[in-house]
Amino acid sequence: MSLLAKQAANTLRVVPRFTRAQHFDHAHPAHMPFGFGNKAAFRAKYLTFVGFGFALPFVAAYWQLRKASAAS
Repeated sequence: MSLLAKQAANTLRVVPRFTRAQHFDHAHPAHMPFGFGNKAAFRAKYLTFVGFGFALPFVAAYWQLRKASAAS
């Protein structure tokens, strides 16, 4: 067996041990920069943020077309 094959075999034997040894809580994520306390407020803020991001290219295109038609 080549050195590379032996190293790959050893790595495959080690990986499952490390993944089983880890424990992840399914609790409220404290690392998020926003709160989920009030779900209605979070939903409104999220939809406003996403809606603005979606509408921005259309508003910019409309603005540019209107500006070009006014100049001619």
